[in-house]
Amino acid sequence: MHPMTENDVFLLRLHLLIVIVKAALKGYPIGKFRKKAALDNASAVHKLISNLDISFLNLKTSSHLFKERVKLLTVMATAIIGENYPLGIHRREAMLDNIEMITEYAFPHKSLELFHDVLKVA
Repeated sequence: MHPMTENDVFLLRLHLLIVIVKAALKGYPIGKFRKKAALDNASAVHKLISNLDISFLNLKTSSHLFKERVKLLTVMATAIIGENYPLGIHRREAMLDNIEMITEYAFPHKSLELFHDVLKVA
């Protein structure tokens, strides 16, 4: 075990944001507490990624591209969750493609599971 670092916090927040967005895309309810948590988390991830040295991820893509994908995720999450922005099929696919790429680079060999029993309650 090691003390929690800013890198650990970033990965935990990113993981949470991905799960929340996937849940929203699957139609799970977003009550006021989940909505606030999601928006606060999206804002925190956006701030963290801007100044974070992500060399610890050993990316197989450019750091700049990865950071831009994460920023895009935060902006789209804010639009979807915060403003109940309607998603057409193309936006939904773009969002899922972006999540897939981020997951592949940040969480290789891990499955980011949705906890269906928890998500049923807003």
